[in-house]
Amino acid sequence: MRHSSFSYVNRVMLNILLVVVVLAVMGSVTRLPAEMTTLRLGIIPHRSNLGNEQAYSPLIDTLEKQTGFRINWVGSHSYADVIDKLGNHTIDLAYMGAFSYVRARERFDVQLIARTLSKDGQAFYLSMIVTHKDSGLMNLQDLKGKQFAFTDPHSTSGYLFPLTALRKAGVDLDDFSQFNFLKRHANSLLAVYNRHVDAGAISSTAPDKVDVDIDQFRVLWESAPIYRGPWVARKGLPISTVRQIRSALLNISQSPMADKIFANLGTKGFTVGHDSDYDNIRQVLNYVEAQTGH
Repeated sequence: MRHSSFSYVNRVMLNILLVVVVLAVMGSVTRLPAEMTTLRLGIIPHRSNLGNEQAYSPLIDTLEKQTGFRINWVGSHSYADVIDKLGNHTIDLAYMGAFSYVRARERFDVQLIARTLSKDGQAFYLSMIVTHKDSGLMNLQDLKGKQFAFTDPHSTSGYLFPLTALRKAGVDLDDFSQFNFLKRHANSLLAVYNRHVDAGAISSTAPDKVDVDIDQFRVLWESAPIYRGPWVARKGLPISTVRQIRSALLNISQSPMADKIFANLGTKGFTVGHDSDYDNIRQVLNYVEAQTGH
């Protein structure tokens, strides 16, 4: 009987100890900052919000598994909207174009996480001005008096670089009979293809997003290579979190499942990036602002 009583006391003490340990662990978990468990992601609207959400879902799911964070999708209606959401901390992470990054860095001191790569590990893309092959337009000067399509006022290849090229060719916005911002590169390309406009500014990746006969276009101008846009973090997001996201993105790029993860994206991987990679954007922006006086 003494042996039985002793065993009973030991079992009781062991159970009490286990309860104390569990409570201590639960207490440590509940003290983790809430903002460290959920991160909000915004993407520039180069597709519809639904299209972006569907295309990026495999990457987001994999990123969650790699980091342990929940990543909530936040839709946006313009490039400027993504910049503003980084500034007011409505989102924590974003994928944005090069020009948008420069503006966001300038205004809100965002942190560069990684640069994106396209197929075959390409780090660059081009800005282009195209017209229909039967338009009769042969150079930028021929665009005076014509209808023109840009994409977004914060787009690198859809506005900033082509605007600079036009001005250097002696063509100002007032020289067009009409110009419009069509939001997405695919829209600009389709507007030219369907002859709704005489010419348009696009990214060299735009033909990958729509089913058109590329032989129906004439390229009037193309830029020097531009680094693809980066993923960024808002100011104030802990550097440990930024490093964790960066490490995960780089690891995902080397994953045997990478082709499946990036299947519906122009992005096919990530590489380490630096703020100075986008100094050429700043040089072009300085030229435009010097021309306009603001």
